[in-house]
Amino acid sequence: MLDVKDISYSLKSGRKILDGIGFSVGAGELCAVIGPNGAGKSTLMKVISGLIKPECGSVSYVGCELTTLDSRARAKVVAYLPQVTGAVSSSVADAVLLGRKPYISWYPSLGDRERVQDVAKRLGIAHMLERNVTELSGGELQKVLIARAIVQETSVLILDEPVNHLDVKNRIDIMETARQLTQESGLSTLVVIHDLNLALRYADSVLLLDDGRQADFCPCCGLKSEAVSDVYKIPMDIREIDSRLCVVY
Repeated sequence: MLDVKDISYSLKSGRKILDGIGFSVGAGELCAVIGPNGAGKSTLMKVISGLIKPECGSVSYVGCELTTLDSRARAKVVAYLPQVTGAVSSSVADAVLLGRKPYISWYPSLGDRERVQDVAKRLGIAHMLERNVTELSGGELQKVLIARAIVQETSVLILDEPVNHLDVKNRIDIMETARQLTQESGLSTLVVIHDLNLALRYADSVLLLDDGRQADFCPCCGLKSEAVSDVYKIPMDIREIDSRLCVVY
C-alpha cells in the first residue's frame, strides 16, 4: 500500500503549495487526482515520485520510507510519467528500454530486451517497435511512455495528465490500459486527470485538491456534488446513469 501522510510543501517565497495532504492507495487500486489548475496536483506527484522534497510529511510503500532511498532504488518502486514529455528521436524499442535504466549496469541484457518485447505486446505496440517516436500520433506516444513506465517493474505508477490533448477514443484506450495494468500487476496507481467522468469511470478512489488543500479523499461512489461544485466554483451534479456515475454541469 502507498501511504502519503501530512505532506506540505512551500516555495522559497513562502507560498504554500501543498498543505497537510494524506491518503492511501492499495495494491490493485487506481486513484484519480482531480482539482482545478493550480490546485497542487502535479507538485504532489513530484513529491511522491521523489523529484522534490516536502517540508514535512512522509511517503512510504509497505512501510518503506521512499524519501530515504537513493534515486536508483526509488526508481525500482515508483514509475513516474510527467505531464509534459517531449518526443526525442529514437526507435520505440529504445524509448521503452529506457525504463530498464534502474537495472542496467553497462549494457541492456537479453532479459531487458525481452521485457520490452513482452510489455509492447501487452500494450499492443509491438508492431511499432522499429518506428521512430517522432513519427507517432499523440495516443501512440502516450502508450509508448506508459510502456516505458511499466518495464520499470515498480509497485507504484504515477501518470500526470496522460490523456491531455487526446481524442475521445485514445483517452478511453489510455485509461482502460492504466486500469487493466493496475489490476493485473497489483499496482498502486495515481492518475492526474481533468476529465471527471473518466475519473469516475475508471478509478477506485478520488483525491480532490483545492488550492493545495485536500478537499476530499473517498471512493468514487462517495464523491459529493457539493464538494466538486465548491472546488470548481460551478454547479455540478453527480448522477448515476445506466449504472455509471456521471458528472453533469
